Amino acid sequence: MKNHLISVLLPLLLVLVQGCMADLRPSLIEKEGIVSTNEEKGKMILLKAWKKQGLENLSLHETYLVRGQDVWKGMMGKLGKPWPDAAIDLQLKYAVGTFDSQVIFQSGKRQDVKAGLQSWRYYEQVPGSELTFVDYDERIAFGLSAYQYFFELLDRLRKAPIISYAGEKMFKGRLYDQVFVSWDMPEPHQQHDQYVLWINRESGMLDYALYTLRENYLKMPGSKAFYGSIQFKDWRPVDGILIPHTQLVYLNSPKEKEKKHLHQLRVEEFAFDTFSLEELYPNPEIDRIGDDKVAAH
Repeated sequence: MKNHLISVLLPLLLVLVQGCMADLRPSLIEKEGIVSTNEEKGKMILLKAWKKQGLENLSLHETYLVRGQDVWKGMMGKLGKPWPDAAIDLQLKYAVGTFDSQVIFQSGKRQDVKAGLQSWRYYEQVPGSELTFVDYDERIAFGLSAYQYFFELLDRLRKAPIISYAGEKMFKGRLYDQVFVSWDMPEPHQQHDQYVLWINRESGMLDYALYTLRENYLKMPGSKAFYGSIQFKDWRPVDGILIPHTQLVYLNSPKEKEKKHLHQLRVEEFAFDTFSLEELYPNPEIDRIGDDKVAAH
């Protein structure tokens, strides 16, 4: 009955919020805007967390491999999942600092299928067939690029033009420093996603990040009014870099009870430089564009 009620009310809610965009700005940013003292403080806190995670070592590597299980829960999970199945075993391969990537589905309805992005061009390979560039699959492409972005989040965001301290936050008995990150302007806008980082005052680690969903594959009216948040936990050192081996994603803000997450990625293996970088560039004639988003499909 509960799921039926949600399925009836959700489309109505989406219509009501059509045209709205989620505004992540904490009250300090809304009240004061971006001021130089807060910019300096925010950059210092972000850089300190970047060093705490060991991300100064990321540039020493070319590639990394992630093997794990991704599980999307409930009706919202089924709507939002980027993969063929709501619960799936994955092997992901990434070129550091780019969006060139591959996934091999290790369970489910498309088991052993390989899919990837090369300079935002999408390809697939079915077992027993040749790798071919095919029509862009927005869901899988979004999953590949979003998951990579989260693994490299602090390294990517430290280069953003707008970084500002955004006040303190108490959550579940812990004190956090909030850091607001944006491009072009602090106000909500369609062209760029925005982030609020919750950096644990005691540990110095990034525990949570809130993020907008300006460009997404859902194609539902009002979807831009919602936002997501991700929780990083179970940090383990890999070649001098702390890697979160559990990532929990929530609809809108983080929840007091972790069981209310929308999806969970559990990493079973994470390793740097265990495969050739050339595996991610099956067509040598395509120019390599790094992390350029302008060339996105």
